[in-house]
Amino acid sequence: MEEKARRIISKNLFMTLASVSMDGEPWSTPVFYATDSTMKKFFWYSRKDTVHSQNIKSNTKVTASLFSLDGEDAMTGVYLKGYAHEVEETELDEAIAAYIAKAAQTDEEKELLSRKEDFLGDAPLRMYVMEVEECSISGEASKWNGKWMDTRENVNL
Repeated sequence: MEEKARRIISKNLFMTLASVSMDGEPWSTPVFYATDSTMKKFFWYSRKDTVHSQNIKSNTKVTASLFSLDGEDAMTGVYLKGYAHEVEETELDEAIAAYIAKAAQTDEEKELLSRKEDFLGDAPLRMYVMEVEECSISGEASKWNGKWMDTRENVNL
């Protein structure tokens, strides 16, 4: 199952990120992401004034989910739980490198994504990271009284 989870994480472009405000209001949003080689760090960038960015500032607990419709992985979800925060300047090189590796298809895109100043100071964007503490994947589904029930299996990334 670990291999299947890694394959789905590698192939997907977007995850649904869920955050919660200080007042307990839930919020979810799709974000384009990239990971480090361990797949325990998920990077994305967003405007610093978005709801999820503001939620993360006050409550770092987040979850995320990814879903596959491809071949043998069809109908399989990967579920992540962890903590997120704005990437510090000292972590920015790692985050940008991961993002470029996944997102940049041309030299121009590499150049645009590599500009640290676009994520610092007065710039409207910030790079964020989710540090995964728990990961699970859809297990075997079964029927009960004619209704499908799914299961989850914990995996180590």
